[in-house]
Amino acid sequence: MAAVTCNPEGEGLATLNFSFMVVQLLYGITTGSLGLLSDSIHMLFDCFALAVGLSAAVMSKWPPSARFPFGYGKVDTLAGFANGVSLLIISIEIIFEAFERLISGSELNRLGELFIVSTLGLIVNMVGILAFDHAHHHGHGHSHSHGDHHHENMHGIYLHILADALGSVAVVGSTVLVHFFGWAGFDPIASCIIAVLIFVSAIPLVKTTAKTLLLAVPADVEYNLRDTLAGISTLRGVAGYTVPKFWLDDTHHDKKHGHGHHHHHHHPQHDHDHDHHNHHHRHGSTPSHARDCNDHTHSHGEKEMQNILGVIHVIASRGTDMADVQRRTIDYLRERNMDILVQVEREGEGRCWCGGGNKFIS
Repeated sequence: MAAVTCNPEGEGLATLNFSFMVVQLLYGITTGSLGLLSDSIHMLFDCFALAVGLSAAVMSKWPPSARFPFGYGKVDTLAGFANGVSLLIISIEIIFEAFERLISGSELNRLGELFIVSTLGLIVNMVGILAFDHAHHHGHGHSHSHGDHHHENMHGIYLHILADALGSVAVVGSTVLVHFFGWAGFDPIASCIIAVLIFVSAIPLVKTTAKTLLLAVPADVEYNLRDTLAGISTLRGVAGYTVPKFWLDDTHHDKKHGHGHHHHHHHPQHDHDHDHHNHHHRHGSTPSHARDCNDHTHSHGEKEMQNILGVIHVIASRGTDMADVQRRTIDYLRERNMDILVQVEREGEGRCWCGGGNKFIS
């Protein structure tokens, strides 16, 4: 993505895309071709998707702030989700319009000009795919660390461009069929087929990005978490635990941002302490993308293992050292690549906001 934003050819390609979209829209209205109209509308969404994707790629580099302490890493995912949803909406609209055209039996005009414009549109889309592929490989040829969120954003943009190219193929093919067979129904049928392909290709993107935005934990990670939680209950001095909440850390940043937290809570209604151990949350904040576009002296490293963040409330047995229980729990979790905020409550001493001390999992 950085290669696209830094390359002047990318700006020229975006300008060419938008300019030809206007030409296609005008000729689609003139000739009455649903395929050309849908292709031009989809090209407009391509321009919008590219703008959203590039903006998200830039925003994802911003460091965490007081208002957004976890950073902007999921902006890429949000852009991918928005692009996927827009593809679904476009597909449904094209299908409805295609059925209306089939029922009404509208005719196509100026087939020669329609063929020329649709062919030129296909060429423009192929240039866009080649340029996107070149920029993608160019970006991977350097040290830029590409995470899952970044790939979701790029995948959304690529689906838009590919769907637009398929739409151009459908317009060219339907124009040829209408010319030889004289039936205008080939145009909406071709549009309908492409719309179905777009819809099907966008579903996995929407599902993946939606799960990421909802902080869903993958099945394999969930099984490991269950084993880890079972192990916590076996630690010395641990009576049980409550409110285990975990999520995956963003992996597209190769530098970590440390936050030291130390909290000491005292509840007046019962005499006990919530002692938050002093430890670091590694919420990635300084991305490797935030380098000058001309700096290509760095190289790829191995993909870093995905870190697990979260919070858990541990119930310490009566008569045990709460600080020792907390330290053992934190060390146990860190051995499993988990950076977890551990809060300790003594068993039976009142009721905390989460119900700790009375109800817990042992």
